[in-house]
Amino acid sequence: MTMKLSLDDIDYWRLSIADRLVLVQDILDSVLAETRIEPLTPQQLAEIDRRTAALDAGEMKCEPWETVRERLIAR
Repeated sequence: MTMKLSLDDIDYWRLSIADRLVLVQDILDSVLAETRIEPLTPQQLAEIDRRTAALDAGEMKCEPWETVRERLIAR
């Protein structure tokens, strides 16, 4: 059974800064441990290689992030 706590239930302000940092790191470690990252498939790796080669050869049209961002915001 999972016990639900809110931050109000934990008196973390009484902890030292070092202890709070350890607590934060422990929480992050627990999240990462539960997060399952699938490895890339051979097809995905081949696509990355294809795009990288096209970029290196100057075959891809590239735009600065600022331009793309402005276009997306304008939608």
